[in-house]
Amino acid sequence: MVAVGGDKLSRGLTLEGLSVSYLLRASQMYDTLMQMGRWFGYRPGYLDLCRLFTTDDLRRWYRHITLAEVELRREFDRMKAAGLTPRRYGLRVRQHPGGLLVTAMNKMSHAQTQRLSYAGQLVQTAHFVTGVEVVRSNAEVVGRFLRGLGGSKSAKPPSAGAWLWQSVKADQLVDGLLRDFSVASEVWRFQKPEMIEFIRRQAANGELVNWTVALVDTDGDAGSCDLGGCRAGKAERKPEDGSWAGDTPPSLYRARNANIQSPAHQALDLAELAFDGAMLAHLLAKRTDENGGLLFSADEAELLKACLNPKATLRQAAERLSTHRKPSEGSESKRVRINGEVARQLRPSTHGLLLIYPVVPTEGRWPQAESPFMGLAFSFPSSHTARAVDYRVNRVWQDTFQDRDYADED
Repeated sequence: MVAVGGDKLSRGLTLEGLSVSYLLRASQMYDTLMQMGRWFGYRPGYLDLCRLFTTDDLRRWYRHITLAEVELRREFDRMKAAGLTPRRYGLRVRQHPGGLLVTAMNKMSHAQTQRLSYAGQLVQTAHFVTGVEVVRSNAEVVGRFLRGLGGSKSAKPPSAGAWLWQSVKADQLVDGLLRDFSVASEVWRFQKPEMIEFIRRQAANGELVNWTVALVDTDGDAGSCDLGGCRAGKAERKPEDGSWAGDTPPSLYRARNANIQSPAHQALDLAELAFDGAMLAHLLAKRTDENGGLLFSADEAELLKACLNPKATLRQAAERLSTHRKPSEGSESKRVRINGEVARQLRPSTHGLLLIYPVVPTEGRWPQAESPFMGLAFSFPSSHTARAVDYRVNRVWQDTFQDRDYADED
C-alpha cells in the first residue's frame, strides 16, 4: 500500500487504497512517472507532511528519469545556444534498460533506438565558428599541443600524407588539446566533457593509453600553414549547400555531409602496428558488446588468420578485410580504399587515433593569410568493455550520423 498522511493533504492527495501494482502499471512511461513526482513537496510548507512508501523498482526509475531529464535539458541548452530547432538539431533521450518507455509508442513513430558510445566510433568537428578570435585561438591551441609533442623533431615526416606522433598518452591529449580547444555548439556529437570523461575512464581501465596524432598534409591548391613547426597543406572542404552565400562568411561554416576526413586516413597508424599472433588473438576475442557475439564473423576470422606472416601489418589486414566486405568495382588495379569502420575494428583497444585537418572552404572563400579552421577527427577503436547507453534519437540525429566511412573525400 502507498499512503500520504496529513489533514492538509486529505482532500487532494490522499492515496490510501492505491495499490503498488497499479502504480507499477501506470508508471511504464517517463511522462507518467514524472507526473507522480509531484508528490514530493509540490507546494512550499507541505514537505514535512508528505510520506511516500514505494518500491525499489520505482525508486530506481525515478533516479533514471532524473538523469535522463538533466541530459535532455542540457541538450535543449545546447540547441538554444546554437540557434537551432528540433528540425535541425539531433535530439536524444536516454532509454531505460528495463523497458520503461520514454513516452507513448504513437509519439515515437519517428524515433530509433541507438546504442551510443565513443568506442568504435568516428567523431569529428565538421562545423566551425568563423569568428576570427575563435579560429586563431584554436590554431594556437593545436600549434602549442604539437610543439609539446616535440614538433617536427619528434614526428615521422609526412611521406604517407601526414606528420605522425606516436605513443601519445591520454593525459597529454586531454590536458594539452581538448581542455582549451573550442568546439561549435552545433557539433552535438562532439561533447567535450563526455569525451574527456570517456578517454580518462578507458585509460584507467588500460585502454586508449597510446594515441597516434596525425597532422594531415593535403596536396592541393589551397596553400599550406605552419602548426607546431610542421608545414601542412590545407584541406579544402565544400560548405553545405546553401550555407555560404556571397562573399561574407556566415557565422558558422558547415562542411558538406558533416564530414572533413578521408576514410583511408583512419588507417595511417595501422601501418606502424605489427600483425602478429598476439594481435590476432586480441582481435579474435573482440565482441560486439559486453554480452554480445564475436565482432568478426567466421569467414572474416579465417581471412585475418590468412593475413598472418612475419612482416604483416594491420594496414594490410585492413585492406583485405575492406575488399572482402565491399569488393571494388571495375579494374582490379584500382587502389584499395580502406573502410573507416574496418580500421576502427582492427585497431587494438589500447590505441586511439587523432587526425588534425587544417580546413578551408572551397573556392577561396577564406582569406589566404588567415588561420585555417582546425578540424579534429577522433577514430576510436572498438571495445566491448566500454560502457554504452541506449538512446531514443530523432530523425535529424539519424540522418546526420549515417555511416560516412565510404565517403569520397581527399
